[in-house]
Amino acid sequence: MKGLLSIIKFFIFSNIFVSLCVTAFTHLTYLIYNIPKNNLAAVLLMVFSFTFFTYNGQRLYRLNQKIIEKEKLGERLKWVIKHKVHLTISSIIFGLIGLLCTFFIDSYCFFILIPMGGLSVFYVIPLIPFIKKTPSIREVPYLKIIAIGITWSIAIVWLPIVDTQFYLGMDPFILMLSILQVFLFVFAITLPFDVRDIRFDKLTNLKSIPRLIGSKNAILFSELLLIGSIVILHFLPIGNFIYPMVIGHIITMLIIGFTTEKRNEIFYAGLVEGTVIFLYSCNLFYFLFF
Repeated sequence: MKGLLSIIKFFIFSNIFVSLCVTAFTHLTYLIYNIPKNNLAAVLLMVFSFTFFTYNGQRLYRLNQKIIEKEKLGERLKWVIKHKVHLTISSIIFGLIGLLCTFFIDSYCFFILIPMGGLSVFYVIPLIPFIKKTPSIREVPYLKIIAIGITWSIAIVWLPIVDTQFYLGMDPFILMLSILQVFLFVFAITLPFDVRDIRFDKLTNLKSIPRLIGSKNAILFSELLLIGSIVILHFLPIGNFIYPMVIGHIITMLIIGFTTEKRNEIFYAGLVEGTVIFLYSCNLFYFLFF
């Protein structure tokens, strides 16, 4: 049992799992919109690599800047410190792999990748570098969760559509709705993490939605966002994929309903973040057998 728990912690704490989640969500765009599979492998490998590089890079940067005090470290950050060297090396390797993948995708994708890179960098680095007390994106009140939603939405929806030039035959309104639908889903599954961090946010005086409206209302808001995502699905040209999409949303709503401040890291980074895998699995099962 300890061995299995160690493996689970490795996949979650090393950010392999979240990288797989973003990659699976991106592949889901190809499935439900029947997008041509041009450069599919390169896009998915690039998304995985850059996600792994970004998530680990941000966490390692914050640790190096001593933004998080040792006495406030949770189980995850203690694991990161213990494996700091390996994470640094592997993050650099995957960062280089991500850059290599850019040679195989449409050049117009750089109009997406560059702003995404900027959001990722300034998520933890001050918006005006070298000037003390300048906040990073995550330190600006209520902006953190929006930045995460925008970054995920761009990677998940725009990259496949722009790389294959699928947008040329796509109604701009439908394109914006598809991005909004993903944004609402990502926003909804990110809110529980702010519930988890509410005690730390109080110590650092970081304003967040759960601090503003309370934990229970934040979870209710998360459920409402998922309902909004389901409503938008009915206006998207995804055919019968709407059924597995709705089932995946319902599973997500059930899991989020169990969110409390006292849940451990495995619940948040495993189950809540893993709702993406449930959503993807429902659609993949439908795609393969129906």
